[in-house]
Amino acid sequence: MENGGSSLEAKIEALLNVEKQIRQLGDVAGTSKAVTDIVQLCLDAGAWATLNEQILLISKRRGQLKQVNF
Repeated sequence: MENGGSSLEAKIEALLNVEKQIRQLGDVAGTSKAVTDIVQLCLDAGAWATLNEQILLISKRRGQLKQVNF
């Protein structure tokens, strides 16, 4: 399970990097997709604590596009 957790963390980290780049470009659709993918990864893994952490992180980001919903 530990390997699965680190794999999940690596996937989330990669998506967060992509999300940041897309968000800085102002691409609402792309940002929404990246955020949705992060949430879906957590749901699929049953990683509820990680899901909660990611939702808090994404929702508190400075400059987060207001139109992005997940």
